[in-house]
Amino acid sequence: MTASREFFRVSVKQLTLREEPTVLADILDRIERGGIIEKYGVNEKGDWIRTKHNDKEGWLYRRCMKQTEPPWFTIARNELGVQEYPGAANNPRVVEYLHTTTNISEALRSQDETPWCSGFVNWCMMQAGRDRTKSALARSWQGWGEHINEPYIGCVVVFQRAVNFGHVGFYLEETETHIKVLGGNQQNPQTGIFEVSEKSYPKTDFLEYRAPTQK
Repeated sequence: MTASREFFRVSVKQLTLREEPTVLADILDRIERGGIIEKYGVNEKGDWIRTKHNDKEGWLYRRCMKQTEPPWFTIARNELGVQEYPGAANNPRVVEYLHTTTNISEALRSQDETPWCSGFVNWCMMQAGRDRTKSALARSWQGWGEHINEPYIGCVVVFQRAVNFGHVGFYLEETETHIKVLGGNQQNPQTGIFEVSEKSYPKTDFLEYRAPTQK
């Protein structure tokens, strides 16, 4: 089973990335307070975390960091409530999501009624400096990053809709029958408006969990 991915935020003014898990090792880089890193491994005692920063792989002291969520998920959460405009008007934020895709026409990218769940995930990944599919198709995410068996908060979840269509969002939690995601182009059951929201989908529609390839 694929291990769950973990992310940490630097909680001191500046943290040094060292070549080996000891304060005596050479300094490779420095990370400022608030910087987010992904854990690649730990030393035998568990007090140092192996990671990669600015293309340099090394070790950070665990006590100087706090566990956090993936950076793209924080970005996604800050977009909660963004929704399509009714009528002929177009929400410029949704249009911005759609413009991170390249496989549909300019006319479609400029209309907020164009399905935009994949555009939203693309936009969040782009803001976080991660690779993306650049496709407006939800199921394009099945070919992105790497497959994982064990989901974590913020990983990408792909669902099927009918035979050739789909939906994509970020994992939140699950029950025996449903998976809840934070995603775009999700219809509000009270208003009927499509928006960025938290919504549950049946596991019978689930296709795959995906995660960015570790840098």
